[in-house]
Amino acid sequence: MCVHKRDKALCHRDRKDAPSLDQCVPACANIGPTDQHAAGLRHRATALDQQAGHVPGPLGERLLDKATRLRDLANAHHSTRTTLQDGTA
Repeated sequence: MCVHKRDKALCHRDRKDAPSLDQCVPACANIGPTDQHAAGLRHRATALDQQAGHVPGPLGERLLDKATRLRDLANAHHSTRTTLQDGTA
């Protein structure tokens, strides 16, 4: 999800005031992950773990490393996310 702020956008520079979602950069400060995104990262990590079991040495290790990075991103989201407190809506 893009929480577009032009001065922080990495998808474009000096072009327009709207985000260029087809040119999204993963390191952009405008990315606002949701709980669904974190769940998707965990799902993808599980799929990579399964693939890693069926490929030889170095490729399997790279898949496992990628799965670990995805889980780390999901864990970081979970520990830093903003939520509504009970009774505040």
